[in-house]
Amino acid sequence: MEETVKDNKNHKAVHVLGAVIGNSALLLVTTLFIFVVFLFSVILILTHGPSERARYIFVNSCNETSALKFLPYWFLNDDEVDRLLTGDGGGDDYIELKYRVTEARDADSESAFATEIEEELSDDGFEGGIKIEDIFGDTYRGKIMLIKDPSRITVGVLPSYSEDAYGKYLYKFIEDNGAVGGINGGGFADEEGKGRGGCPDGFVIKNGKIIYGEDLGVCNNFVGFDKDHKMMLKSCTAAQAIKAGAVEGITFEMGSVLVRDGNPAKKLGGGYNPRTAIGQKADGTVIMVVIEGRHAASLGATRDDLVDIMVEYGAENATMLDGGSSAEMRYNGEQLTRGSGLIGMRGLPNAILIMPEVTE
Repeated sequence: MEETVKDNKNHKAVHVLGAVIGNSALLLVTTLFIFVVFLFSVILILTHGPSERARYIFVNSCNETSALKFLPYWFLNDDEVDRLLTGDGGGDDYIELKYRVTEARDADSESAFATEIEEELSDDGFEGGIKIEDIFGDTYRGKIMLIKDPSRITVGVLPSYSEDAYGKYLYKFIEDNGAVGGINGGGFADEEGKGRGGCPDGFVIKNGKIIYGEDLGVCNNFVGFDKDHKMMLKSCTAAQAIKAGAVEGITFEMGSVLVRDGNPAKKLGGGYNPRTAIGQKADGTVIMVVIEGRHAASLGATRDDLVDIMVEYGAENATMLDGGSSAEMRYNGEQLTRGSGLIGMRGLPNAILIMPEVTE
C-alpha cells in the first residue's frame, strides 16, 4: 500500500515537472515568435515607410557588417538596395546629427568656437601624457583618447599571417608588447562574420619592413607613421608605402579617410555601427576614437559622425579603422568601451598600441 502511495506521488511529481517544462517551452516559443514578428514589422516600416533616411540607414548599417549584408535584399529589390548603397545620405528628409555641442553656430561664430575647443583641449587634464573623454551623439556614445607624444604609438602584429592563423584579442596585443593601452586596427578576411582574424585585408608594415601583403600589388588605404612619427594616409601598395617613408602601419578599406591635410571628407554616409578611428593633430597629438554600437544605449555612429568628431578635436589627418564587433579601446588593464559581438571579443590581425611614457 505504501509503495502504491509513493508511486502515485512520484507520478504526480513527474507530471507537474513535465507541465512546468512544457509551459516554460511554450512561453519561450511564444516570446520568440512575438519578437520575430516585432522585428519583422520594424524592418518593414524602415524599408517601406515614408522615410528615405530610414531606408538608407537600414541598408547601409547592414551592408557594413560581415554577417547581415544579405538582409536588405529580403525586403527590397536589388536595384533599390544598390541605389541606397551609393546614395549620399538619404534624401530630403536627411537630419544632420549633432555631436556634443547642441546650440546652433553661424559662420561668424566658427572662429570663436574653434578657439574655445582648442582652449578646452589644451587644459591639463592629461595624466601620464594621455587624456580620455566620453563622447556622445544623438545615436551613440563612446570614448576618445588623446596621446600627446606620437612616438609612443606602435603597431602590434602577429608572429605570422595566413588564412589558417588565428588573431589575438586586443588585451593580448597589449600584454605581449608591454603596452599600456590601445585600439583595434585594420580589417581582415571575415566571410559571413566567421573570420579567424589571422589574415589581414591588405598589407602590414613593421619596423620599416613589409611583413604581410608584399605581393598583393593593389592599392589599399594605408595608415601609418614615418620615422618622425607623423601620420601617413596614402592610397598605395606596400612597396609605395615603404618608398614614401613608412616605418609601420596597416590598411583599411578604400574610402575610409575622414580628414586629409586639414580637409574633412564630405558625405561619407554609412549606417549606425560601432566605429574605430585614428587621427593626428598638427602638433603631433594622436587621437583615438571608439564608438559603441548595436545596443540600446548606443545604436552607433555614421562615417560622417566620425568626421565631425575628428574635426572638432583638431585632426589634421584621420581615418577609420575596422569597426563593428572588432571595435574596442583598452587602457591600464581596463576595457573602456562595450563591445558589440554576440560571442564576445574578436581575434584581430593587428592593433594600434600605446607604449609606456618615457620619463627622464
